[in-house]
Amino acid sequence: MLTSIESYKIFSNQSHYPLHLGITEAGTLICGTVKSSIGIGILLYEGIGDTIRVSLTDDEAQEVIVAWNILKALKIRFRGVNLISCPTCGRCKVDFSYIIKELEPHLNKIKKNITVAVMGCEVNGPGEAKEADIGIACGKGFALIFKKGKVIEKVKESQIIERFLFHLNEP
Repeated sequence: MLTSIESYKIFSNQSHYPLHLGITEAGTLICGTVKSSIGIGILLYEGIGDTIRVSLTDDEAQEVIVAWNILKALKIRFRGVNLISCPTCGRCKVDFSYIIKELEPHLNKIKKNITVAVMGCEVNGPGEAKEADIGIACGKGFALIFKKGKVIEKVKESQIIERFLFHLNEP
């Protein structure tokens, strides 16, 4: 990856041809995502590159998802949901991993540019993610659903996904 970055930098200083960026030795979904994000991200941040290709030893659809997320993170292009979620900590009292896994396929279908926050506790939720268009802040056996930092509904843990999707799809 570091050799690729240096090579692109040298070539971009010597040529005015469009550059197609990619880290071809990237690897599996997790390793490849990390290497591609760093390599492509550094170059794009420095203004190098015209097109990108994320190469993964995985389903090709994952390559597109990673590429779009690199562009979103650098604020180059926007399409779909910008998902903010916490890494969880001792305050998390719900099956947070399950909630994210259930919501992600629904969020991936959304084409409008919105920010969604899924937070593991009510401490971080509306405060830390108040700029989110819509979000969830989980508590012990419940969750707060909020829009633009304002709580719109408190729901039981068993209703989190159903009620969140309802509010997400409201006009």
